[in-house]
Amino acid sequence: MATTITAYDHLWKLLNTGGIDLDTDTLKIALVTSSYTPSSAHTQWADVSSYEVSTGSGYTTGGETIANPVATNSNIDYDDVIWTSLTKTFRYAVCYKLGSGGGLTNPLLFYSLLDTTPADIVNTGSNYTLSWNATDKLFYRPT
Repeated sequence: MATTITAYDHLWKLLNTGGIDLDTDTLKIALVTSSYTPSSAHTQWADVSSYEVSTGSGYTTGGETIANPVATNSNIDYDDVIWTSLTKTFRYAVCYKLGSGGGLTNPLLFYSLLDTTPADIVNTGSNYTLSWNATDKLFYRPT
């Protein structure tokens, strides 16, 4: 099961114009169903939120906070995100900034296709973890 991370088109503008600060802003990551079709026209959480998995069974609407950023000159790393005793079916994880930035409310940053087959992830009562790459970190600038 391979995973891909794709930035929304406007992410680079947010980064370059101060619309987001990756090590101080609150970033959320939410699980969405296969009914969602990613689009560069999507710019804020309201464009995606209707596809989010429902609250309950180990999940809270709005997703989890990506916590404890550690920034260096070349990358920012965060703690892995864990949903405890999760029972859900989903295909994507969508990251957004909580609050306003770049003239947007809850701007989208990236989405991750969690199984590039693509296939739904069916998680039944066990912990589900999104682990960021230990070498490249979540946001990485090659040197």
